[in-house]
Amino acid sequence: MNSNQFKFYLALSRVPLLKNSYPLKIMAIAFIGMIMPLLTLSVSLFIISSLSFNDHIGLFVIILLATVVGTITSFFLLYWLLYPITLTARALHQYLHNEQKPKLPTYLGDCVGQLMTEVQYTIDKLDLLKHSFDTSATVDPLTGLLNRLAGEERLRQDIARARREEKHMLVALIDIENFKTINEHFGHYLGDLCLTQIVEIVAKNIREGDWLARWNDDRFMMVLWNFNHTNALIVLERLQQQSVKTPMGELLQICLSIGACEYRGDTDLDTETELETLLIHIDDALSQVKEAGGGGIQLIE
Repeated sequence: MNSNQFKFYLALSRVPLLKNSYPLKIMAIAFIGMIMPLLTLSVSLFIISSLSFNDHIGLFVIILLATVVGTITSFFLLYWLLYPITLTARALHQYLHNEQKPKLPTYLGDCVGQLMTEVQYTIDKLDLLKHSFDTSATVDPLTGLLNRLAGEERLRQDIARARREEKHMLVALIDIENFKTINEHFGHYLGDLCLTQIVEIVAKNIREGDWLARWNDDRFMMVLWNFNHTNALIVLERLQQQSVKTPMGELLQICLSIGACEYRGDTDLDTETELETLLIHIDDALSQVKEAGGGGIQLIE
């Protein structure tokens, strides 16, 4: 914070009229930039012109009026141009002091637009975190799915159920390929919107009794019951043929890597060991897909 640019900002902040208003600082600089060339022109005309004194006065008045009108117009335009910064500061203030969640625009590409997008993203994250503490420690606040801790407990219960009822289930680990690229290209706010759309698409393609959990940032656990080998592949392949639409209307093809394992529950191991073994199997299956370039399905029977 010791750069010359910031020192200049600090110097302007010590001026009584300017210290409490960022727009006024911008307008003061704009005023100096606009008025100095015109004043210089007016003085030069007095010095070098052969016009009479009255002509000098008339010309000076015209230049002065034009300068005043142009300056006032520029002030209004600059004030409107700076309004997004004022709006962003006001949104932060209202959320911090009144817990009033704003709705800033998140589709603008310049630096001020990015500032509003990042502020909106940060406020949304804080709000989700706050509500997650208020509701349950088992729910992922962004997607509304079970988080990893709750997902492991649910999977532990399903392993016991599969062994007790002698039923088969399919356990799949789903990885969204190049999700970091989506975040870098569109920003985290729009990246989160795409993530929630992907979750909705996956949820629509599974049946009641099946479930999803968010395993980490871009990985999800999916458990399917009452299936056969062919149906499982159909479901997994159907997930890879979906696309999501960004808020700007752009279609993104979903690229999913899926490692899956069929669990039959026909061993004598205890439930905890079965859980660890199953997780190792599906993680290995997903690793094989990733090593092959991603975007495929590896099903272990």
